[in-house]
Amino acid sequence: MRTRFLIGTMLLGLVWGLFLAGCGESRTPYAGNYRSMEPYAGKGHVELELKENGEANWKLADGKTIKFKWRVENGRLWFYTKEGAIIHVTPTEGGKKLSADMTGQWHPSCPKDKCITFERTTGGGT
Repeated sequence: MRTRFLIGTMLLGLVWGLFLAGCGESRTPYAGNYRSMEPYAGKGHVELELKENGEANWKLADGKTIKFKWRVENGRLWFYTKEGAIIHVTPTEGGKKLSADMTGQWHPSCPKDKCITFERTTGGGT
């Protein structure tokens, strides 16, 4: 009986550990509202809302909103759209600024002409 209890406890611990490992890094430092520093494609600023639960909204100047999921891994943010796109985002200044690489590929630094830089307006950060 005691052996079953120990095996059950170990399995529960293993499952719990795998669950925590799959959650990635904390979203808290980056959760909040951001605004593009420059107008995007000459059509106005982009508003970005990152929620702590991993949901997010990308609102274009024309009022269209794109919903997506996000996570943090290795100090970078990963945005996942419903259509399957992945956008890599590099935070700077402790998460006060975010550089979104719009090339569809990862670059060590965001190419200036293919990058949207966001600045935090409210929430999150340390």
